[in-house]
Order: sequence, then C-alpha cells, then structure tokens
Amino acid sequence: MLVLYTQPRCGYCDVMKKKLDTLEKKYYTIDITNNPEALAFMKERGHDTVPQLYIESIHVNKKNTLDLTNEELNEAILSAEQETLKWPGEDSGIDQVI
Repeated sequence: MLVLYTQPRCGYCDVMKKKLDTLEKKYYTIDITNNPEALAFMKERGHDTVPQLYIESIHVNKKNTLDLTNEELNEAILSAEQETLKWPGEDSGIDQVI
C-alpha cells in the first residue's frame, strides 16, 4: 500500500495527491503534524519536506514533486512494488546451494 506523508495547506502535497488520483493509485495519507511517529520516521530518513511517498520502507518520490511526471511516478511506484515482492537475499547469490 502506498503511504503519502503530508501536512495541511501543502500545495506540493495536493499536487502529489492529484498525480496519484490521475494514475488511479490507492494510497493512505498520514498527516505528520498529528502523528509524532510519522514525523520521527520522516526525520530518521532525512526528509525535511513533504510530500514523501513510501511503499513499506521504500521511498518512491525521489524527485521534486513538480518535476516528477505522471509517467515517472508510475514507473517509480511499479519499481517499488516489484522490490517489495522480492524474497530476502534474492539476487544476492549468497544463499545459493549447489
């Protein structure tokens, strides 16, 4: 599930929500001003602005919201979704047994 970290009266957050709605993506919104745990999560990851979009622990929007096209956002979401489907250690070669 996509999680969008936001705060009230945030124009960039509104833009991101519109992009997600246009792409018909389901997402859950967390207002960091009312959620100390969410604010701590953001700070731990070095974010000092919103919106920030995550799937599990994978940061999706690594580009400025206004510079991020719908196509780029969709690709980033699909890539993050694929990443969440990997088994731990997949592609590492460490756990291979001959």
